[in-house]
Amino acid sequence: MALPRFPRPTVTLPFTAWRDELLAWYRSRQPNEQRLLRAAAVVVPVLLLLSIASGLNTVVGKLERRVATKRADLAYLQSVLPVLENAPHPTADGQTLISVVDASSREAGLTLAGTDPIGTGQLKVRLENAPFDSLVGWLIRLQQTAGVAVQSAAIDRTANPGQVNATLTLARP
Repeated sequence: MALPRFPRPTVTLPFTAWRDELLAWYRSRQPNEQRLLRAAAVVVPVLLLLSIASGLNTVVGKLERRVATKRADLAYLQSVLPVLENAPHPTADGQTLISVVDASSREAGLTLAGTDPIGTGQLKVRLENAPFDSLVGWLIRLQQTAGVAVQSAAIDRTANPGQVNATLTLARP
């Protein structure tokens, strides 16, 4: 059994009506005007595409220069990273390990013969002719007040009783 056929409705879409009006207008033009309109129909989209492509080319050029700058910045930062890693690190109170050690050694009455930063958060300290009792007391206070620990120590006695030469490696976590 075949299905009944219904007539198709004829609906005029707005685009169809607009197109018909445009074609009627075009046909009402003189032949030389029609040629000009056909040429404009080709040239205008081409010019529009060229202007879009030119704008995109400009944007791409700027982005390429920006990427090159960012790569140069990254290369510079990677080159100075080892220097920055070995630089003294400030603590929560803003003092570096060397400043804490220097100030506390003066408070303890000790004179530092030399200090050398070793790496991240480490410091090599030399003391000459330091009173042993003062040295030990200073190291204990340094541990308790600033969290500075002795990583290694080489202590040698001197000709003066109770006095030592010391080379210490101090570190703060």
